[in-house]
Amino acid sequence: MSCLLTILVSLFVLFGDGPGRLQELLDRYDYKAAISVIDSLVVDIGTDSASVAENREAVIDLALQKARCLRKLYRMQESVEVLAGVLHLDQFNIELLADLAESHMQVGNTMEAFNLYVILSQMQPDNSYFKICRARILYREKQYEECIAASKAIIAHDSIPEILSMTADAYKHLGQADSALVYYNHVLAIRPGHVPTMSKKADILLSKKQYLPVVDMSREYLREDPDNMTMLPIYGLALHLQGSYPLSLEQFEHQRELGDDSYAVHYYLGMNHYMMDDWPRAIEELEKAYQIDSTDVTLVYQLAHAKSHMTIMNSLDSRSLNPESERLYAKALEMLQPSPAMMHNIYGSMAMARHTIEQYEEAIKYYELSYKYDSRNISALSSIGYCYERMKNYDKALEYYERYKKVGKPGTAGYRFVEESIEYVKREKFMEE
Repeated sequence: MSCLLTILVSLFVLFGDGPGRLQELLDRYDYKAAISVIDSLVVDIGTDSASVAENREAVIDLALQKARCLRKLYRMQESVEVLAGVLHLDQFNIELLADLAESHMQVGNTMEAFNLYVILSQMQPDNSYFKICRARILYREKQYEECIAASKAIIAHDSIPEILSMTADAYKHLGQADSALVYYNHVLAIRPGHVPTMSKKADILLSKKQYLPVVDMSREYLREDPDNMTMLPIYGLALHLQGSYPLSLEQFEHQRELGDDSYAVHYYLGMNHYMMDDWPRAIEELEKAYQIDSTDVTLVYQLAHAKSHMTIMNSLDSRSLNPESERLYAKALEMLQPSPAMMHNIYGSMAMARHTIEQYEEAIKYYELSYKYDSRNISALSSIGYCYERMKNYDKALEYYERYKKVGKPGTAGYRFVEESIEYVKREKFMEE
């Protein structure tokens, strides 16, 4: 007998036709009206402690049904509150604990849910569902080592592809690529041709520069599904990295024929032509990629390099650089180099932070870097002088104060500060001597 049917039979004994009306509403997915019927049945029982104790099972059953209706209506927090409100009636009710754990998960209270699944696993050690829930929470919370241990305990009894895949993903997150490959291969042994898993496997193999296995795997799959828009670019990329440029070009041309006008398609079309020294066609495709995303410094450099082969003919025996190529080279350099103003601000802030806590040696280092990126900010010189002064390195303090005076403006507050500091340092230096 199903759980819901058991609940309804027990309620029918207590309330006559009320449960029948409830079932009718549930069958129509009218969860809001069903909640109203449940509330009226609870009122019929009574809310005093004696009535609740006498009808404990019915109260728990109604709470379970109401919580499930609330979850259907995405009123997750209310579902938690309803179940938590009756937990004291039977703290070892597995159905109640499991529903409460699920409601906590829906709300996002993952640790509360995890603790409940731990209790449930202790109550039913062989229950795979509770073990799976624990493993999923550990993965979600990025507790990858614990997730792997929990998953292996499940896999020891049941080779569930989703758990094998989660184990592989956890190993991948930990940077243990070889172990991840072992479990992705387990998945593919159970589900040959599973595209998401092949994609993850290919990602690892390509990062390890093992191109041939990816070429073979992709080619074999594409014999059956030649238009697959996940495996086709993987095949094309592996061929490109392997150096099979004409064949790689064919794959990306096929992608474009299928309607893929993405950055990656134009980029690798261009790069295949690029590697074959077909500069006009390389430029054509790389420019299309550049129109989609001009922030990739590698692309900017490669486009500049391709255009550099298209020199300007001035006369029969005279050529000049392609100005567009030079512009792109300059842009690539600019993208690689940090903004001087930003670097000045960053290092200046780092210096002041150390100055404030009297880490003068470290402060000096960052004041010097700040000044390097903006020599107009001469206050960095007086700040360095002050740090040396506080460290009682009077010779260096005077050196930086004098450097400030050479570029500073007489009469300003900063200039007066430096003059006064020079007098003070000279007195202190004299006293030491």
